[in-house]
Amino acid sequence: MKKTKAPVCGTAGAARFFRFTLLLALWSCPVPPLTGQSGSQTLKPGGELSRLAEGVYAHIVTPDGNAISNSGIILLDHSVVVFDTHFTPEAGQLLLARVQSITPKPVRYVINSHFHPDHTHGNQAFPNTPFIIGSTNTRRDMLQSDLPSLNRILNLTRDQIERARKEVDSEPDAKMQERMRGDINSRQSLADNLARLKILAPATTLDDSMTIVEGREARLLCLGNGHTDGDIVLFLPAEKIVFAGDLFFNEAIPNAQDASLLEWIKTLEVLSGLDAERFVPGHGPVGTKSDVNEFRGYLEDLKALVEPAVGRGDTLEQVLAIPVPDKYASYRFQNLFQPNLERMYKELKALQNAEAGKK
Repeated sequence: MKKTKAPVCGTAGAARFFRFTLLLALWSCPVPPLTGQSGSQTLKPGGELSRLAEGVYAHIVTPDGNAISNSGIILLDHSVVVFDTHFTPEAGQLLLARVQSITPKPVRYVINSHFHPDHTHGNQAFPNTPFIIGSTNTRRDMLQSDLPSLNRILNLTRDQIERARKEVDSEPDAKMQERMRGDINSRQSLADNLARLKILAPATTLDDSMTIVEGREARLLCLGNGHTDGDIVLFLPAEKIVFAGDLFFNEAIPNAQDASLLEWIKTLEVLSGLDAERFVPGHGPVGTKSDVNEFRGYLEDLKALVEPAVGRGDTLEQVLAIPVPDKYASYRFQNLFQPNLERMYKELKALQNAEAGKK
């Protein structure tokens, strides 16, 4: 395994916890059962293991399960690479079980494409893996953002439970007492799940590129800022396959909470320039180079929608009234379009102010 150093992938900045409070309810989801042992294997309630090449698999999931984001499994001569580990330890355990259904080889490398918990909270299912790898910024954000946020939410939930327990006995209405006790039980289940979670940040980091060679060659590449300032992709040059993480959303509007949208457009040009034919997104079905270019087109269209409004001096409220273009109306995650508009507006406004300051 070769590690090279270069300037850190992107600029420093405070990374916010990825919509954690909106996803907590999924933590109590049951572990999907395994069915089937060959071909395209279905995982309920929302995953499919697709064989992309000999020894290369994509685990494509639906957003209504407890996995949330896609992952990859790559078999080497003597070991296994897992790319992203899903959103919960239970989903990570299911992923490990799927690896073990394919091969007796041990998982030697776990790759985290970036710090968002739907790609990293399954790391706990791989505690004995020799190498958990991510960018320097991914390690920073997991330790400085993810872990403190988890602790805050756990403490808040415990405080809510304690207050509710004090209030329930003084409630005169029996039906209200029953509802309150049900809420306490739900919150306690959540707290128990939170307390069992261990944040395992990458201990091996890269700032530019890293190559794993064990029979097949697997390249880890930092292509530039985009979805976060620490995204990496896994490129299999012989198979012409890229596991792109959330640099690529296929048939879905992206989460842009921690994004640099204008830089993301440039980074996608680099991504589509790789000598690859299939691209596994963080969310959505396996795509082609044309699908990557279509996603870049979405970001370019977003810029084209917002830029004239910034030039006219429109307010953010006016920009947020822009409707989703018809050609993206079938994309998943429609609720993220307005946050995308807001992010683009703020980036373009910052550029406008910077240019004005130069005059």
